[in-house]
Amino acid sequence: MIKRNSKLFLAGTILGMAAYQKYQALAENRSLMSRITEKSLSLVDFVPVIKSSQDYQSALKRSKTPYEIPVTAKMVSHFHYFEGQRNVLAYNPPVNSYQGKYIFYIHGGAYWGQPFPQHFDMLKKIADKSGAKVIMPIYPKAPAYHVDDVFSMILDTYNHLLNDDGIDPKKMIFMGDSAGGRLILGFMQYLRDNQVPLPQQAILISPWLDISNSNPDMKVIDPLDPILGLKNLTYLGREYAGDLDVHDPLVSPIYGDSSSLPPITVFTGTHDILNPDARKFYHKALAREWDVTIYNYSKMNHVFPLFPIPEARDAIEKMVDIIGKQ
Repeated sequence: MIKRNSKLFLAGTILGMAAYQKYQALAENRSLMSRITEKSLSLVDFVPVIKSSQDYQSALKRSKTPYEIPVTAKMVSHFHYFEGQRNVLAYNPPVNSYQGKYIFYIHGGAYWGQPFPQHFDMLKKIADKSGAKVIMPIYPKAPAYHVDDVFSMILDTYNHLLNDDGIDPKKMIFMGDSAGGRLILGFMQYLRDNQVPLPQQAILISPWLDISNSNPDMKVIDPLDPILGLKNLTYLGREYAGDLDVHDPLVSPIYGDSSSLPPITVFTGTHDILNPDARKFYHKALAREWDVTIYNYSKMNHVFPLFPIPEARDAIEKMVDIIGKQ
């Protein structure tokens, strides 16, 4: 009888917890899955956390180690090395859905981390739905490398696509999340200033637009963000910048000129410490009449479109629609 009562108590506790989470999700006007996912994200380090010299040395060793495409990315998501280049990955949508477009994707990870499994899953979904091929450079990582090394690699890859593969830039969509979103915006500013052909448009997911992290509103959101921590993120950004000032547009493009760029769409969530700068960039664009659109998702965390939640599916459908209309 005692054992049976214990089981009933445990079952009741679990049901009660589930009911509570569902009630909280409804009260917050979000999906239950997004709330559960957010609560679990703090258990995983999506960006390196540097708290000691040992942490730094481990990260330094990783940044010097040649990248190997994960088995799951090859076998499940069907990514491959682009033209044999081990620092550029690609994904081809089904032949019958290919629309002649290319997604040039720069992944996030605070400039220190490699792509996550969720990157491959999200990109496969977008490519299959939009009929666009994906090309993703695996740029050199901090702390062994800095912004100049990264820009040089991204530029070489882009020039190769235009000049050697003959890809029309007007059939190319730039996309990036977090640090990759920052790279995309800064890279487009660089291309415009150096008279290099620009892509058709850009989509930025939870972009890190200011590595100084000086926006005071970030401190308010910091306790709500399960992925990024303000102190650690600021350290990672300073290391990536090398000798550059953290306010230099090359590393913090929010301080740069984004006029005469292709249309830019930003996806962001209010439980992301980078959200205040995404909104700041949007309002700056409004004042200067830059072509920028923003989708601001309530209660969503950093890079939420990467996760298996209804809000991510909504964002992905919007991205596919944007790509298809151009």
